[in-house]
Amino acid sequence: MRQLWIVVTLICFIFSGSLMVFGAEQKVEKETYQQETEKMLNVFEQKITEMKDKASELKMESKEKFDQEMMVLRKKKEAADKKLEKLKSATAESWDKMKAETDSAMNDLRRQYDDMMTRFRKE
Repeated sequence: MRQLWIVVTLICFIFSGSLMVFGAEQKVEKETYQQETEKMLNVFEQKITEMKDKASELKMESKEKFDQEMMVLRKKKEAADKKLEKLKSATAESWDKMKAETDSAMNDLRRQYDDMMTRFRKE
């Protein structure tokens, strides 16, 4: 009976050690993802500023449409910023869900920016 408890204790110890390693790997993944996402958001902020500066050259009608689209772009950036902030406090259980939501917000931002750049270049 005593040997059984020793075996069970060893198994629990080994299992908990592998969970700790997984937790450490997940922590590194989370930190790396956060840093990369923050860098991308900073790049988008710079691109948005550059785009807005160049918009002064647009015709009045085009400028109004640009301003409307810029408002949408800003909202998408704010949404991505908020998702990243929530991701920073995500637990191990909610990490995958929060990462997917952040990815989705970043993709929306990227799509809006690309669409605006395509239209902006045409004018």
